Amino acid sequence: MTSANTRQHTRQTGQGPAKDDTAASQDYYGLLGVPYSADRAEITRAYRAAMKRAHPDRHAPAERADAEERAKRLNLAYSTLAHPESRRTYDTSIRSQTVQDQLMTQYFGGFDMPGARNPTGEHLRRRPTAAERRDKERSDRQAMTSVVIVFAIATLAVILLLVVWASIDLLIEQLF
Repeated sequence: MTSANTRQHTRQTGQGPAKDDTAASQDYYGLLGVPYSADRAEITRAYRAAMKRAHPDRHAPAERADAEERAKRLNLAYSTLAHPESRRTYDTSIRSQTVQDQLMTQYFGGFDMPGARNPTGEHLRRRPTAAERRDKERSDRQAMTSVVIVFAIATLAVILLLVVWASIDLLIEQLF
């Protein structure tokens, strides 16, 4: 987008300049707004949301050409990332810096400003799936069972030692 087109786009839409076409076409993950580790359902969800915003029929006739180009880029990004073979090929071809930046953002979330959102970083964590929640509950139950068993064994060992000590003490008293 040239600077004249950018200024015209800014005046018409009230938004800032659009992303550079070359950068957006190279980074399909950034274009869809999904992390590098996103699964197919997350990619599909992001694609549908982006297409709702960028669909040419939702824009004024003066903005349709830009919207069509953005829709084409979104379609290309989705068709590449939604299919495992083409995604694998694309992943090997993108720069390592892009992947590293996204992974660092996913795990560290950038820097939080005091008072921004939730200071505990809750907004940075993804919600666990139902299968992950079931696995966590199962492992929690197993851990609790293990703790109870160890505690019971330790208690029985202490009681047994007390009984043996009392028996030895009683025998010693009877002998002397």
